[in-house]
Amino acid sequence: MRSQILLVMLAVPACSYFQSAATTEPAPATATKPTTSRPVSSAVRVTSSTELIKAMHDRYDGKYLKTMSFLQNNTRYTTTGQELKSQWYEHIEIPGKLRIAFLPASQKSGLVQVGDRVASFDNGIRVDFRPSVNPLLLLTADVYAAPLATITRGLDSLHVDQEIIRSEEWEGQPVYVVGAKAGDTTSNQLWVDRDHLRLVRFIQAQKTGKGINVSDIRVLNYKEIEGFEVPTEFLVLRNGRPFWREQYADVRINEDFPPGTFDQARWNDIPIPK
Repeated sequence: MRSQILLVMLAVPACSYFQSAATTEPAPATATKPTTSRPVSSAVRVTSSTELIKAMHDRYDGKYLKTMSFLQNNTRYTTTGQELKSQWYEHIEIPGKLRIAFLPASQKSGLVQVGDRVASFDNGIRVDFRPSVNPLLLLTADVYAAPLATITRGLDSLHVDQEIIRSEEWEGQPVYVVGAKAGDTTSNQLWVDRDHLRLVRFIQAQKTGKGINVSDIRVLNYKEIEGFEVPTEFLVLRNGRPFWREQYADVRINEDFPPGTFDQARWNDIPIPK
């Protein structure tokens, strides 16, 4: 199981983590419905990354979802053409909390994150504890609910140059690109749909013993669930080749979680929804 934990940390930057000092477990979020209809598409003109992040944050104006849980179906593509399947069950509380249980749940293995710390568990025992930043959680969820300073610090930790912003086109749609000039495909950078103010791509370079791996993370699908546009499918290209795909099923919005869901000391106590 340690190999699966290592795969999570190396394969998908979606499983690295970000900024907050929270260490205590709050009361479960109360299920709520958005009090207004979902935001409509509108082309937003910005001239800086600060304006872009603020526009994304203001899109829901304090009415973004509180919790989300789902079954995640994974495919890892090997260099020999194999497709290796796995499943995780995830709980997210916004902002800044994520729990991943590797299935079957009887393994008692996975990850739990609160703020900028992630703990890894193998057979019910914590085997690792480290700081990290999760670009996808930061930019597809927290950006709509966390303080702007938290998002900015997260991008700094991800080494995204927030002084660089440009207009571009992606999949036939206008986007803003933060962190890289035209033609730069290796610097850490985020691509945001201009009309819908949602992440569509994140590129991250990571040093390895053999050089640099460039992960090109693409949001393939957004689905409207209870008035919120939720990303439900991601594809990761590693150095230009398909490496990892995740697809969400049975997405549940704003349900109460069991007490202690994100408490490391209670890792073995949290059931997987049926």
